[in-house]
Amino acid sequence: MQEITTKPSLLRRPSKGELLFLGLLVAFFGITGGLSGHNLLFAPFDWFHQSVSAQFTEKPYDGDGVVITINDETFATLGRNSWTKADLAKVITAAARSKPRTIVIARQYFGNDSEKDAAQLRQALIETSLPVYWEVPLNEAEMIDLTFSDPNRVAGDYTERSDQLDQGVRGLVKPVAMVLIPTPMGAPLESWYSVPVDGDLLPSAAQVLSKGAAPLSNRFNVDLGYDPASIPTLNAAQIVAGDFDAIDLKGKSVIISFMDNLARDTLATPGNPYTSRGVANLMAAQTLNRGPPVNIGWFPAFLVGLAGVFAWTFIRRPLGRWFAMGSFALLLVSTALLEPELIFQFTSQGVFLIVILAFGKVWMRGREIVKTYRSAAETKSRFLAQASHDLRQPIHAIGLLSERLSQTGLSADQSEIVSKITWSVDNASRMFRTLLDVAAIESGTLQKHIGPVSVNELLAEIDGQNGLVAEQTGVDLRLVPCDLVIKTDRALIGTMLQNLVSNAIKYSPGGKVVVGCRRQGARAALYVIDNGKGISRSDLKHVQTEFYRASNKSSLATDNKGLGLAIVNRLVRMLDLEFVLSSQEGKGTVTSIKGLRTVDTTRESSEEPKVRRLPLSGLRVVLADDDVETLKSTARLLEQWGCAVTSFGHFPTELPECDIFLSDFDFGNGDTLAGRHEELKRVKSSRKRLIIVSGHPSDVIRDSLPNIPDLVLSKPVRAAELRSAIMSLRVGER
Repeated sequence: MQEITTKPSLLRRPSKGELLFLGLLVAFFGITGGLSGHNLLFAPFDWFHQSVSAQFTEKPYDGDGVVITINDETFATLGRNSWTKADLAKVITAAARSKPRTIVIARQYFGNDSEKDAAQLRQALIETSLPVYWEVPLNEAEMIDLTFSDPNRVAGDYTERSDQLDQGVRGLVKPVAMVLIPTPMGAPLESWYSVPVDGDLLPSAAQVLSKGAAPLSNRFNVDLGYDPASIPTLNAAQIVAGDFDAIDLKGKSVIISFMDNLARDTLATPGNPYTSRGVANLMAAQTLNRGPPVNIGWFPAFLVGLAGVFAWTFIRRPLGRWFAMGSFALLLVSTALLEPELIFQFTSQGVFLIVILAFGKVWMRGREIVKTYRSAAETKSRFLAQASHDLRQPIHAIGLLSERLSQTGLSADQSEIVSKITWSVDNASRMFRTLLDVAAIESGTLQKHIGPVSVNELLAEIDGQNGLVAEQTGVDLRLVPCDLVIKTDRALIGTMLQNLVSNAIKYSPGGKVVVGCRRQGARAALYVIDNGKGISRSDLKHVQTEFYRASNKSSLATDNKGLGLAIVNRLVRMLDLEFVLSSQEGKGTVTSIKGLRTVDTTRESSEEPKVRRLPLSGLRVVLADDDVETLKSTARLLEQWGCAVTSFGHFPTELPECDIFLSDFDFGNGDTLAGRHEELKRVKSSRKRLIIVSGHPSDVIRDSLPNIPDLVLSKPVRAAELRSAIMSLRVGER
């Protein structure tokens, strides 16, 4: 018996997008690093990384250097605010008695010099048997040339004289260069071993102060782990006064340096933002003593980062990701581990290689999630679109049948049952329409059609849709007439206003609800005001969130889906309007839709000062629907309203004389109104009003029949809604 076992592979196959992104990323870092030796774009990270590492690995200075400082304390002891060559002569003479190994004199700033002071300095240098080095200052151009010079060792003999030295000390001291290149974050700090200047070769102060150790490269990194405060310092005034122990200088490397001017005499290091340049040179010398220091550059860290990103790309999750995170952590701690051993590097290439790949993966993962979400939303939308006609049709038919049944002389018990059926149908209809609205908004298929909308007609529709519910709950629904015409999407503004009015009725049992419009300059605002239960402060923050239900239950609790205000909020943003909600618990709620543009019209309003129901007696209606039950129920309902009805189970070839043509959109077997443009144009040209009632989305119908139907109603349509629509067209005719 053979057995086949399939084990998960350690490797994974990345997508083409992943491979392309990885290739571009590696090429970018590899090419930029190879051309410049370091990616300057990410250099600040290296500065920060090395600065932090130096602070974590701080240690006391263990070299043999001493700094003799000239500062404000020196001037205070001397009793004057100047430094002379005679003062320097006294320091050199006093220090030389202690027999230091060497003396380096950093740049001096003399004041009130005289020939006598100069002679005293020359005499002190002549009497000193120790090697004394004097700094030769480099100008800006020389520093720039040095910065971009070859970092390899410069061979040759060091010059014993320099024309840049003070003429009075030439031949008595040796020239030395003090070159330190800091960065804004204090690290890295670089120094030179040999310094070429004007054809001469000078030793650096770091070389002179060290014990002859040579680096592998002429340009080397200074170990910034030393605590600057731990480096021995003596004040020049102490030396002049003899107030020091000779053992403090015996056999030591001494540097005499100013340090009172922060910009001139100090530089920033991780341990101290005002480190004396003399102290920094001793740190450089001790680096050479412990060395040689080695700078391995950017490539090793880049290889570590490269290993991490390749593992993340080609090894299955989560092992590849763990390997990449391990590489990332190694790069972060490697500087703190290597720099105490005088091994310096640039980690930004490897670190940012992993970081940018991580961001890329997050972005690609986000795209996948968005794609999956959109696919799910599109699938849901297609399902709802496919099912909408079949689901709306029976609900629409049940509503019409229950309306007819309620007018057939029923007993009290039967009337109560029919009333509950009607209520349930209305509830299901509203719920179904709300879910379709949410699906349309989420899928992005909902389109806005901006045009003039009469506020009075809008209020008439609201009255027709909510009058029955208001009566059943004892709510006094008042609509304030308004002659304004606003420019917006009729269907969307109607949906928003309907949701607000419906909410107001739910939470104001036995109260009052006022709906009206107010002009605000060139704009207008629709208001819905109630004196109901109101909304608590805690609920007010969340009521515009989908499916959130306030803690105070409405009188129609079973109809509360928690979607009404969420839909209003989304549609307001879609129409570039403003939705304002204010409420006080126990006193009521005020909602408003602001920013509606008004339309100037010269049409004289024929509406009465108050909203009232208009009779439909004598109205001639032609009805066309392929569903027999819907056709019968609708015809019977229209006849009860006083209309003269002519019914067709198909689209009529010859349209009888009528005032309103009420038609389905889809007659089955592919026969839709979209294929009857010419017939419908003749209907419009004969001044007949066309109302289409269908289970298809209204925007699809309007797109297929542009400027043809006067109204498009979506099934299921309640009787009150249908009556309100017919009334609005008849009012428009008058």
